[in-house]
Amino acid sequence: MKRCIVLHQAVDAGAPPDEQEVLSTVASVVRALRVQGWHAETLVLTADLAAATAALSRDPPDLVFNLVDSLSGADALAVVAPALLQHLGLRFTGARLAAYALTADKVATRAALRAAGIAVPPAPGEGWRGRYIVKNSTAHSSAGISPHSVVAHADRVPKGHFAEAFIDGREINVSILHGQVLPIAELAFEDWPDDLPRVNDYEAKWDTASLAYARINRRFGLDEALSARLGTIARECWRALGLCGYARIDFRLDAEGVAYVIDVNTNPCLDEDAGFAAAAAQAGLTYETLILRIAEGEEHATTPSARRHARAVVAIREELRPGDDIGALCRATGFFIDAEVAIAEELAADRRARGTASDYRFVLADGACGLCGYACYGAIPGAASGWDLYWIVVHPEMHGHGVGRQLLHAVMSRVSAVGGVRLYAETSGKPLYAPTRAFYEGTGFTLQATLPDFYAPGDAKLIWCRSLDSPTRPRADANVKPASLAPTTDRKLRAAARLRDST
Repeated sequence: MKRCIVLHQAVDAGAPPDEQEVLSTVASVVRALRVQGWHAETLVLTADLAAATAALSRDPPDLVFNLVDSLSGADALAVVAPALLQHLGLRFTGARLAAYALTADKVATRAALRAAGIAVPPAPGEGWRGRYIVKNSTAHSSAGISPHSVVAHADRVPKGHFAEAFIDGREINVSILHGQVLPIAELAFEDWPDDLPRVNDYEAKWDTASLAYARINRRFGLDEALSARLGTIARECWRALGLCGYARIDFRLDAEGVAYVIDVNTNPCLDEDAGFAAAAAQAGLTYETLILRIAEGEEHATTPSARRHARAVVAIREELRPGDDIGALCRATGFFIDAEVAIAEELAADRRARGTASDYRFVLADGACGLCGYACYGAIPGAASGWDLYWIVVHPEMHGHGVGRQLLHAVMSRVSAVGGVRLYAETSGKPLYAPTRAFYEGTGFTLQATLPDFYAPGDAKLIWCRSLDSPTRPRADANVKPASLAPTTDRKLRAAARLRDST
């Protein structure tokens, strides 16, 4: 029987309703796990981390179900839970430490989303002519938000708070489970007083006797076009922030239908009557099935050493999908400058536009949390059997799981199948790329040439080659002279193809 520890914070008898709900959620999750045949028990996380460490280390469970959303009364300290679990090498639900820490800071989240090209409400000084809403930078569950949080001017923002444009429009929640968008819900403000701003504030969420609680209602059944558009943006958020497991993305639509992300919750409430469970129910999942999918869908490693050597289960495909954010994946590695990210996106756009007529071929890896890596390759113009491996990229959270090797094997098998006998790769000689060079050395490539100062003074180009076990038949198009790359694209490839694999 699998054993799970449901981890949660201490909740005092006089705690506010948002904290009291944690206990209800814990009871529901424990019951659901037991129904599904798990042995489930609870553990309270306090500021005494030594006690929690001892309890978790003495008899490590198969899984920790992380329901901690505050610590010692501070929401910002909830990040201690994934930090501790990751440090102990335990398998646990929800976002990993890096994503959890990023999204715990709403200002940092805004910056990350904006950097990924995702719309967030304008900040003061960005030409907004309407009202603003003032929020706590680290609090969740709408703590501290009331109608008075909406102000005409944002010239006095309390410490620990920030202001952003108040988007006075439709509010929509998008729940995501293991990278898949669940049916989307709108929070409908029904019979709302004209003199009150439409805000889903703390009272609306937690005071069952309030006017706001009664008049804000969850509605499913958005039109397909809007659902598809918001689902795509939500998946972009998922990838840009490195989310995993489950999360909820909250939007506001302005009068023109522009969608702005107003919040990202990496640990949304899982109580049986909460929004996430309601979205799952719309998808045909019972509450027990939802909890089981969260529990059994996690891919967190059991120990640090196991994480380094465990082979991830990924699905390899060749087709680029509309939601594949190649740019976000490249940025997440920290290896690419903006110009190189633009080239990576350009190659993907070329493949999408031209299909099999494109000079660029792709293999992509999907893990539990969606797209986690890809490789781009193509035949060398004018060569009968040589192929270039232009790009191979793996998300940092999947390093050491063998994803890079699986992508490389997928490329080699496809090149070999059409008569290719050599695969070439180029990379940089800078210290940053030592892991890349080690990857090639460890996968059968040999260094063929070093071109000093190629990319910049002190930045050499290294050319690697890998012989393939190829069938004797020629490449399918060997009797046709390969079309040359367009001059602009060719120059861009040569400037950027230092093959920044982040495996």
